[in-house]
Amino acid sequence: MVTVTRSRVVAGGLALVAAFLVLCFWPREEPGVKDAITRQIINMTRAAEEKNVGAVMEGVSERFKTTDGWNRQDVHRILAAQVLRGQWVRIFTTDIDVHEVSPTQGDFRARFIFGRSQADKLEDLARESVLNAYAIEGTFEKEADGAWRVVKAKHRQLDPAELL
Repeated sequence: MVTVTRSRVVAGGLALVAAFLVLCFWPREEPGVKDAITRQIINMTRAAEEKNVGAVMEGVSERFKTTDGWNRQDVHRILAAQVLRGQWVRIFTTDIDVHEVSPTQGDFRARFIFGRSQADKLEDLARESVLNAYAIEGTFEKEADGAWRVVKAKHRQLDPAELL
């Protein structure tokens, strides 16, 4: 028969607390370049769909440039006009392809499909909506604060036939 004493109960409680703290504060491995950039693209897309321009712009570097000569401020103005105007309700990201260039840099290519609809699936969006779609290629870099931000990009509007 085991006698439960006050000291054993306290020791057991302390052991449980210690185990919980170790689990909570154990260092977690950072995601790889591909996963980090893919997550950032998805987070920025969700923020745009929620009309949160500030959250989208957190993923755009101060050093950002496009092949058309746009800088970060230009993208902010265009994004604010498109998102806040309320023209596009749903945004889908497809064909995300990320290539690791270095531990702090990765190139990406993705298609973004914008539609005026409450559709939850891309297939339904085409039936219920006016669509606009873009192919975007660019580069993300991990900046000094540890955040992944897009530093350069180019875009091309997609023809509806390219969506099939």
